[in-house]
Amino acid sequence: MLAHVRPEYREIAIELIDDPELASRINPDDESIESLVQRIRTLGFFSTINVKPRGDRFEVIAGHRRTIAARRAGLSTLPCLVYPSDACLLEAIQQAENVERKELSPAEEAIWFAELYERHPEEGTDGLAARVNEKRAYVEARLALLQGDDQVFAALRDGKIGVGVAQQLNRCTNQMYRRHLLDQAIRNGCTVATAATWIAEWVATIEPATRGALKADAPAPAAAPIVNDYFTCHACGSKAHPERMRPINVHDYCVDANVAPALEMWRRKSDYIARPRTLAEAIDLVNTIVDAWPDIAREAPPAA
Repeated sequence: MLAHVRPEYREIAIELIDDPELASRINPDDESIESLVQRIRTLGFFSTINVKPRGDRFEVIAGHRRTIAARRAGLSTLPCLVYPSDACLLEAIQQAENVERKELSPAEEAIWFAELYERHPEEGTDGLAARVNEKRAYVEARLALLQGDDQVFAALRDGKIGVGVAQQLNRCTNQMYRRHLLDQAIRNGCTVATAATWIAEWVATIEPATRGALKADAPAPAAAPIVNDYFTCHACGSKAHPERMRPINVHDYCVDANVAPALEMWRRKSDYIARPRTLAEAIDLVNTIVDAWPDIAREAPPAA
């Protein structure tokens, strides 16, 4: 269809050229743009950018990075191919240009696809896929990244995790555990295979154990000795260093009979007195007790 669109070549004053309404990149790579600026200053501007009319001004369709570099290089005009405002597949032109010049990151594509979808909701994901010359499954996978965990998306956007890892982490429906896995992935590095293994373990063991658990705003039963909180150490009560938490397999009846009472004694350890092991320790203990309750010495029964 693009072959039937006949653009007009024009030299346009750079102050009349606006950035694209839906810029396809979140943060242009300043280092790469600066390199382009130096090349333009040395060799000149030998390519063209694609624009469309917008009133008395023009909007960039393709060539956004080159336009930014041209402004920084101090050019006054740019060679442009002006497409009619109703030209077909303007977004497809922009996608082809961006892929050819510099690959978009998955996060950047996700944002751009979402913006295009908001502009043309009546076309659905099939229409969006046609606009950007991609398969529908590819487009929907990118859109799903934005619908997932916002912290997972932020890590993907910042290059801390890969797109496959982000997709695997978003399969975990427990936010607290998902954030724990995200922290592990960022701290230690993570492949898609590793993330898939984590999720498989979660599906097989942790998810069934936490299914139907109380919501955060619901009161916990007073009689429950241990709550399934995988990010609190049950010995010290701290949430620090979640990466050093270790799962322990234990029967529920063993928890009730042994673990819960032992943890309760541990938490109340200051209430208990250790049995003296030597005569000196026994004398110290007696003195401590008499100092705390002096009447005990006067009321003590005489020795037999």
